[in-house]
Amino acid sequence: MRGFIKKAMGKTNNRESGFTLIELLVVIGIIVALAAITVPLVTKFAGKGDEGALKAETDTVQTAMNAMMADKGIVAVTANDKGTTSNGQNTWTALPAGTGAATLDGYLKKNATKFFYCWDTKGNVYAQNKTDGVEAVPDDAKAAAACATPA
Repeated sequence: MRGFIKKAMGKTNNRESGFTLIELLVVIGIIVALAAITVPLVTKFAGKGDEGALKAETDTVQTAMNAMMADKGIVAVTANDKGTTSNGQNTWTALPAGTGAATLDGYLKKNATKFFYCWDTKGNVYAQNKTDGVEAVPDDAKAAAACATPA
């Protein structure tokens, strides 16, 4: 009976649900603003993984070289530079060479590495090439001399 009286007096109980156009535009605007802030920040870090991988792998190869030299009791190996092979060295089954030196494949989990390396006669290992967009630039003149192509 009450419903009938309310209808007769023009007081209907219309409970419409949903979002208004303004509310939808505000939410879309917030999403666009967040995307505009987030996308440049994410793309800035896109190449950082390869740089970290290069550093970690270089440290691993250096540790393997140090362990091999310590185990064999040697203080010098034959230097390997860019001129030794066309693309540098990333397989370790026959290197490094030198009196008493052993291969590094026994000191590394894998026989091949992703990046290429050279080393000087003291066993200092340097990343030498540009691989997958990562430029390996030697830190000092000694590294540059160790990785230089012979004239």
